[in-house]
Amino acid sequence: MRGQLKSHLALVVGVFTAVGVGLALTAYVSMGWARLQFVTDAAGASPETFGPVFVAAVAVQTTVTAFLVGPVLAGVLGFLVGSRYTVGSTAAVVTGGGSLLGFYVLALCAVGGVVAGLSGAGTEQVYGVGQVFGTLLVAGVPTLVVGAAGGVLGSATNA
Repeated sequence: MRGQLKSHLALVVGVFTAVGVGLALTAYVSMGWARLQFVTDAAGASPETFGPVFVAAVAVQTTVTAFLVGPVLAGVLGFLVGSRYTVGSTAAVVTGGGSLLGFYVLALCAVGGVVAGLSGAGTEQVYGVGQVFGTLLVAGVPTLVVGAAGGVLGSATNA
């Protein structure tokens, strides 16, 4: 039983990690495109003034998207993995804990992709990396709750 708990926990964290890597790569590409679009190749009156604002908007939007993916992924994985258990509380611990750990890996990957993509002209003051971590920690709570609830609901299919 204990080995099964560990493997299911690892499965949840692993899927979150895989999605996080995908988000990081997409964030990196998106940030490069935004910088190219709004700063480097921009034309008009003053792209050096407004370009970084648009790049910042893309950075924030990409980060928020990663935060929103967490609860959705937790609900799906929670239900699927939770359906392997007959005891709701056990399912909640495995899927809630796995979702929380996995979310933090996913979010750190996504933030890393945003930061890695922010280089070059017009990106000096776009994204406050230090400020995002408090929000990241708090954003894990809904993911934990949804993952645990999904696990309980999934375990109810075995009743």
